[in-house]
Amino acid sequence: MKLSVIIPVHNAAKYLNACLDSVLNQDIQDLEVICVDDASTDNSAEIIAEYQKQDSRVSLIKNPSTMYAGTCRNTGLKAAQGEYVHFLDSDDIIEEGAYLRYYNMAKEADADLVKGRSNCFDNDTDEISTTPLLDLSEVPEDAFGKVTTFAQMPEIFSHVSVVPWNGIYKTRFLKKNGIEFNHLICVNDRSFFNEAVILAGRILLTKERLVKYRINNNQSLMGNRARNFQCQFQSFAIVQEQCRKYSLTGQSLACILERELIDLFIWYRKYKKLPEIQDNIISQTTEFARTLDISPLTDHPPAFKWYYDYLLLTRPKFFEDYLKSFDKESDCKKQAKKLMAQSSSLTDFQERLTAKPAQEPIQKSSGLFKKALKKCKGLFS
Repeated sequence: MKLSVIIPVHNAAKYLNACLDSVLNQDIQDLEVICVDDASTDNSAEIIAEYQKQDSRVSLIKNPSTMYAGTCRNTGLKAAQGEYVHFLDSDDIIEEGAYLRYYNMAKEADADLVKGRSNCFDNDTDEISTTPLLDLSEVPEDAFGKVTTFAQMPEIFSHVSVVPWNGIYKTRFLKKNGIEFNHLICVNDRSFFNEAVILAGRILLTKERLVKYRINNNQSLMGNRARNFQCQFQSFAIVQEQCRKYSLTGQSLACILERELIDLFIWYRKYKKLPEIQDNIISQTTEFARTLDISPLTDHPPAFKWYYDYLLLTRPKFFEDYLKSFDKESDCKKQAKKLMAQSSSLTDFQERLTAKPAQEPIQKSSGLFKKALKKCKGLFS
């Protein structure tokens, strides 16, 4: 069998038909579809059962209780018989003809994994869009269409989305190396991506599109990720342990840790704006930041997407003189971002920051921004 498609399902009845139809109508027919129902309370399991009656390629595994997506994917992987495996979300859609193109590329290159591009489509408007990570727009042109490894080009994989559904994986490669998703409620795919990329001997990047990823299908920003933000820190710890296990150092280690920190702080900035969980998110992230060992990143250029917030949380006094030169927080961040882009290391950035931070006339700090700084300081009292 050429391909196993593993689909975790939890209360996805609204989207299942479109998802399954997009799989079963692919040009490649030699495949199996393993649906793992995660204790759905809607009629998802009944919909899958109807597909089973019509198509023998569809199978259904039922979890006795909710175990979340990572565990569902592991369950499906254990049952997979295909030469390659694809992990698909139950509300997404496969691009027409994508499986045959991906399988042929994987076979020709004897790739352990093939990662490619994907689109987003808006659940409300049907508008098609993408992101730099999903579109691989920051991956160098000469990296496409040829076999590589993480050791050869570690920086490239910081520009590839860690989601499992934007590529296919050689089943034997995953099983032989014991590569599985972690069991966290959310953020269960980052460690999977990390280990797969580190261990893969043959990786192929392609511009071919694989999935249409559904966005705006949640009623509220307060989803599982927000309610279980501690999973971000637990996932980071798992990835750190992987780096130790495989003895990563230098640029390879820095690329992985910075990628993880960027993701963590992006979600931090998003969720700290929610009144319901704001205090908890800030206190959790502050504690994480204060105990974080950033020594592997010291000699590498800083990334604004994590380092600015990290300094605000861990060294508010360091920022005090710098901040009071600005009237608006946005002006402060803009100048810090500019300096960071000019810096060769974390130390270099701090030296630039403590020199003359503003190159133009700057107004005195507003009372509102002083209050924000005072709140940061209060976390350390």
